[in-house]
Amino acid sequence: MHSDPKVPLQLRKVAVQVENVLKGGPVPKTVTVYYFSWAGGFDGPRPLGFWQVGGRRIFWLRRDSGSLRTACDGWDGCTMEVQSGSHLRYRPNPNKPLDYALADLLLTRGEGVVSEIGFATEIAQGVPDQGLQGYVVEKLRYLAVTERGDVKASACKLLWIYTVDRVDPKVRRDAENALHAGNCRCTAKPDGNAECQ
Repeated sequence: MHSDPKVPLQLRKVAVQVENVLKGGPVPKTVTVYYFSWAGGFDGPRPLGFWQVGGRRIFWLRRDSGSLRTACDGWDGCTMEVQSGSHLRYRPNPNKPLDYALADLLLTRGEGVVSEIGFATEIAQGVPDQGLQGYVVEKLRYLAVTERGDVKASACKLLWIYTVDRVDPKVRRDAENALHAGNCRCTAKPDGNAECQ
């Protein structure tokens, strides 16, 4: 590791089947991605490479000596799991920041088999929303109105957070209206969190 030469890293590679390119130039449908992960034991957050085979991830990549490699080394701070299904026909708006595409992919049910618990967990973890809270509230509203079970409950809980968080008053009103439209029933627990249905 350049920042600490005493820490050994190991070069690894993975074959990635590309469904979408959210930013940057075109890439082939299957690419080899290189990354550096810990060469020995580790203690801490999830390291690079601990991914589910066949699962979906968003990768932040860069070109290095003609090859694609992850934008981070060691800890996994440059990939994001996608549990919402396949989005083969999705095309991001090139005039909008990348976070809009992330919200679209993470907060929209895709095609194929979707794990309800996985999708609900993904929603509950939230998405980057700096400067696009209104857009995220609309995505969550749609989920609260159209989904059921754990997915709906997760969307309702995030909407509830927008109603109690320090956000723009219009975003707060939109979140309150979305809770009502989705018939979300949220109650505050003693620890300050919400339980939603």
